[in-house]
Amino acid sequence: MAALASRLGLASLPGLRDVAGPSKLLAVTAVNTKAPSNSIYSKTSGMLETRVKPWPYKTIGYNYWYSLIDGTTKRFNDNSKIIVVEGPPALEKTKLAKELADELDMVYVSGANMEEFYINSYGYDLRELDGLFKHERNVSFDEKKFAQDPSCQDGGLDRMQASLMFMRYKKYFCALEHLFNTGQGIVMEKSPYSEHIFSEACYKMGWLDRSSRIYFNKIRKQTLPSLLRPNLIIYLDAPVDVVQSKIRERAKTTHPWEKNSPVYENTEYMKMVYEELPKKYIKEASASSRLLMYDWSEGGDTEVVVEDIERLNMDYFDKYDKQQMDWRMHVEDNYTKCRLRYTQKKEMKRNFIVDYWDADKILMTPEESMEFQFQAHKVPGNRYLAGYNEDMGDKSVLLRPEANYAIANDVNYYLDVNMIDKEAWHDYMRLREMKKARGDEKWWQF
Repeated sequence: MAALASRLGLASLPGLRDVAGPSKLLAVTAVNTKAPSNSIYSKTSGMLETRVKPWPYKTIGYNYWYSLIDGTTKRFNDNSKIIVVEGPPALEKTKLAKELADELDMVYVSGANMEEFYINSYGYDLRELDGLFKHERNVSFDEKKFAQDPSCQDGGLDRMQASLMFMRYKKYFCALEHLFNTGQGIVMEKSPYSEHIFSEACYKMGWLDRSSRIYFNKIRKQTLPSLLRPNLIIYLDAPVDVVQSKIRERAKTTHPWEKNSPVYENTEYMKMVYEELPKKYIKEASASSRLLMYDWSEGGDTEVVVEDIERLNMDYFDKYDKQQMDWRMHVEDNYTKCRLRYTQKKEMKRNFIVDYWDADKILMTPEESMEFQFQAHKVPGNRYLAGYNEDMGDKSVLLRPEANYAIANDVNYYLDVNMIDKEAWHDYMRLREMKKARGDEKWWQF
């Protein structure tokens, strides 16, 4: 497979088996033959099977009673898999991921970023309220501030990494939810399994607090076991000097905040986060996930990648082989259990609660929490799920039975209406309605 990169010398990894090799059978044949399928097919191949009509999990959910009448694996086809695209910035990972998703009839899931964290479904940005916060730790911190000065705000980087960790976990959890309810595969950028590389590098550079590192490691131990590792990892690689050159180029147009960045111009950091630490991650990940690595210094051809994917043997080789083990469930009941877990989401937020209270850079004080809750609730559209906020012009929920599932909001930061001073809030809302009726441009930002 000529397109595979050999620069890192990882050709002997378990996940990089000969794509043309013969398939081997398990000692015990699985009842279901779709999930452990040995191939992924493109639309062009003409071999892609049609899926059964998806289950409407977004409106009615999925529970035990539904599981008695609706099976899970009947919707699976050869492409019911998770593909993760990894690699340094500025290598057009997004472009490749979107093109792969289109050609493989999968869903594209973007990587976690703070833009998505702060901006809600209605387009309103929490960062516009930064001037109202009295506590510095409530002020926003994003990739732009990180690129300009990773230590410019007390605990800013620690809290940003905590937010990105939760978002990446949530995206992966929801990706599994979609796959088990529709049978449609996923192509996504980065995963919870690789995010530790960034925090480790920042810790070694002295930008991340030690207590935050302990906190993150405890969360990983609780969250990762509840997930299924990706079927395939595609790693786009390039030498550090090439990555830095591409970052400088995009700083002239789409990413001006990266110009002369003390982060991306720091070769020690760049080598650590995109050369040294990824080697260890790739070696470990290749034991359970298929791996394709490419030198993407000058870009690449999506068609070639698709051809390489189609030649991969995605099947397991032995009953006890670690490769694709997470997806080897054998019987329908086990697939249904996973579907219930990912659809009901009981573990998603619960797994982020750890018995560690020394992460002072991340955990808020009561005063900070109350201030944040009051200000964050001001953002229009934050009360309920997107589509169920009547004050934002959404249709009435009176005759919509599925509105029972819309009680909680869908923003990525935690909101609790019980922490708000009710009297102060009623005064704010009265003035807010007056400003909105008067046509003030910033009718909610006060």
